[in-house]
Amino acid sequence: MNSVTYIANDRYVFEVAALTATLRSIHDERIAAYPRPVDPAERYERVHVALRAARFADLGEPRVINGRVEPEYHGDLVEALATLEADAVTGTIEADQVKLTLAEVGAILPESAREGEIATALDI
Repeated sequence: MNSVTYIANDRYVFEVAALTATLRSIHDERIAAYPRPVDPAERYERVHVALRAARFADLGEPRVINGRVEPEYHGDLVEALATLEADAVTGTIEADQVKLTLAEVGAILPESAREGEIATALDI
């Protein structure tokens, strides 16, 4: 299991928005290319690049495995984000899906999610 990584709230909001925009772009390209599927390796690579740019998770050194550039660490997070499906109601990738994936698979949370701050927020 990954250790929990907390990042500053403003940065977390920014990075979630950037990842969501990348995933929406990939989703829109899949729709535009229908019935020709978008290469899953390309989706994986684009998400990998977006996570490297965010730099809030240590992905380690990139390496080539079976013809695909993969991170040394957190490959499961890259895979989970790359395979997100559109929300059934809205028909697009939602920021909440990205946040949930970051939390469940990557153990990446905003600073405000620390126990003390949650308890303080509930006391108000």
